[in-house]
Amino acid sequence: MTTRRAAVFFTAAALGAFGIAGCGSSSSGGDTAASTGTAAAASTTGGDQKQVNIAFFNAVAANAYTASVLKAIEKVAGTDNAKVTSFDAGFDQNKQISQMQDAITTGKYDAFIVLPVNGTVLTDVAQQAVDADIKLVAVFNNIGPDIDSIEPQIDGMTSVVAQRLSVNGQLLGEEIVKACEGIDPCTTVYMPGSFKQATEKIRLDALKKVVSAAPNVKLVASAEGGYLADPAFKASTDVLQANKNVDVFATSGDQMMTGIIRAVEDRGLSGKIKLIGDGTTVEGVKWVRDGTILADPVAVPGSEGKKAAELAIKATRGETVPSSVDSLTLSPIGKVATKETLNTPEGKGFTGEYNG
Repeated sequence: MTTRRAAVFFTAAALGAFGIAGCGSSSSGGDTAASTGTAAAASTTGGDQKQVNIAFFNAVAANAYTASVLKAIEKVAGTDNAKVTSFDAGFDQNKQISQMQDAITTGKYDAFIVLPVNGTVLTDVAQQAVDADIKLVAVFNNIGPDIDSIEPQIDGMTSVVAQRLSVNGQLLGEEIVKACEGIDPCTTVYMPGSFKQATEKIRLDALKKVVSAAPNVKLVASAEGGYLADPAFKASTDVLQANKNVDVFATSGDQMMTGIIRAVEDRGLSGKIKLIGDGTTVEGVKWVRDGTILADPVAVPGSEGKKAAELAIKATRGETVPSSVDSLTLSPIGKVATKETLNTPEGKGFTGEYNG
């Protein structure tokens, strides 16, 4: 498994936004894979409707997060008389541009749902799609120059379904401050997936702004975790050797937490260091429930895909849809998984929407 496959997240690594790990998905990894909704299916918008043809432009198919998005899109299509054709860019932004241009030329598609490799370079082709009267929905990450915005930046764009990276960083910072209550000084290690990604810089800047207001928090930078368990294990082992009294250890992706937990266990520090993950993978939710980690800010790829498909279909059929949807509002447990939020009536059934 390579860093290229891993992320983000999710700027070609926009998928690194939540430390998304590469793994098998529902696509074989070719250029296209089609899933067809039943033509006679009852429409969720009411009554029989003309079939909607959707092109889903996936940043990378071999990824658990994006596979969850696609599965949800296909499920909605299958119950609402829509057909989905999925295009796998393989983390190649130029390939994604070409795929979108070719799809525009065919004239076959009513709507595009785009999970960008790099939203900043898709501006021109996205505008071409809108000008061709194709409904355009971005999911997980926006299209345009401001990657921290979830408002449409393309004239005529239908909608954006995503969450702001700065908000994710703020949530991580707030959980660090909570974990440090009553500890002074509170030595905190934070492990990003990569220091080079613009997505990680946005998150880290927001995190630092929050913790800088807490004078007891001493933030220690870790080596990057590479969005994978093994690099995170090595990096966390090194930082724990260099810092003898770590109180809190946080990271930007749950799969890196796998490596951090191993390193903490190896040094006999389980239960002595408070751990904070990110992304609410299936594993992350289990860790919160059993007390291995304190908190895990939310990511809900299945809910994002479901909402994106619903908006694309409704807009194609002439219905008014919101210009943006903050995907955190789709979470049944609020913004952060904690023992408290997972113990609510809604939270008890939440298991995470993808594997780390």
